[in-house]
Amino acid sequence: MLVQLAVVAVLVRVAGWHVLAATAVAVESAVLHNFVWHQRWTWRDRPSHSGRTTVMRLVHFHLLNGAASLSGNIALTAFCTGVLGLDALVSNIVAIAACSLVNFAASESLVFQTGGGGQTTIRRSMSLPITAFLVLAVSPPAEAGPKAATLAGWRAYESQIDARYNAAVSGSTPFFALDRESEARGWRETVLRGEATLTKVDAPSVEDGKIHHWIGAIFVPGMTVPLAIDRIQQNAGHESEHYEDVLASHLIERNGDRLRIFMKLRRTNLITVTFNTEHAVEYKRLGGTRASARSVAEKIAELSGAGTPQEHEKAPDDDNGFLWRLNAYWRYESVQGGIIIECESVSLSRPVPMLLRPVANPLVDRVARESLNRTLIGLRTLLNTKVAGFWTGSRKRETESWKPEARS
Repeated sequence: MLVQLAVVAVLVRVAGWHVLAATAVAVESAVLHNFVWHQRWTWRDRPSHSGRTTVMRLVHFHLLNGAASLSGNIALTAFCTGVLGLDALVSNIVAIAACSLVNFAASESLVFQTGGGGQTTIRRSMSLPITAFLVLAVSPPAEAGPKAATLAGWRAYESQIDARYNAAVSGSTPFFALDRESEARGWRETVLRGEATLTKVDAPSVEDGKIHHWIGAIFVPGMTVPLAIDRIQQNAGHESEHYEDVLASHLIERNGDRLRIFMKLRRTNLITVTFNTEHAVEYKRLGGTRASARSVAEKIAELSGAGTPQEHEKAPDDDNGFLWRLNAYWRYESVQGGIIIECESVSLSRPVPMLLRPVANPLVDRVARESLNRTLIGLRTLLNTKVAGFWTGSRKRETESWKPEARS
């Protein structure tokens, strides 16, 4: 910190440099200074055994810590000086404090790691967008999961969504949630043209938490609601074959239109996190032209070492708070030429640090939008894939019994 501030002070106040250029040089000086101390003191129990190892560590250190410091310090300094009007040195102090946690976490797990993880480290460092990594990694892990006040705020909002969902099912309010959103005007026309519609809903703030609420819809041509529900239920437990973010899945229990499904989810919330989850899903068949489904994640366990022999579920006290709660409300309606499918996704996570919200929130929204879009595309792929043996036996008769002409 002293190295960085000293270089900034000299370059700005003595040499007359622009504050951002001075910050870039100062950060690089501090990065090299820190690496030497980390190598000789902080992680001295993990010594380099060759010059090549030291060089590779320095490269990794620059890719992760150096790039994070450069991008984070410059972005935060620009924000503090340009928007908040703070002094250059004060702005650097704020930026240093925010980035220091990122640097330590990246060094601990990806640079000065034990064992022969060189190639793994390279792949990880190259695949993580550094600015995105900064945004979520900057705050410390959640303590003992969501607080009581956080859960109270979540339950209150969940009750509102459940009430609207039940009212739509009963026919007392508009069926699709998008019909309530003024920003989604014309969404049906967009969907019927073959484009997905994705809309963010402004959720209320909750203490020590963040509610994410998105609604998306797609059109699936040549499909009926009864056939769609049958096909989705027949594929319950095989979600990993159709959804990009589902790494593994299996059916735990089936009781008519009520199912319990295990899914190993990969959520890319700026950094990639993997969870073991269990979902209680209940379908409601609303005549021959409509149906709905409510899915609630009754278990969400963050994984440590996902994809390695050391993979295990973290204790609730030890997770990072990237995903605490997850509900999905699905609606299906027959229209001319096919069906419209809507997904209303509501989730709860820890909050983004206030200092980083101007940078983080657009990134979080983009990631959430892309995740919902992948889910909708995955469902359309599932429905457009012929299931072997689907049109045989009782399943065929059950599907035919849904047809309006059959009922008449």
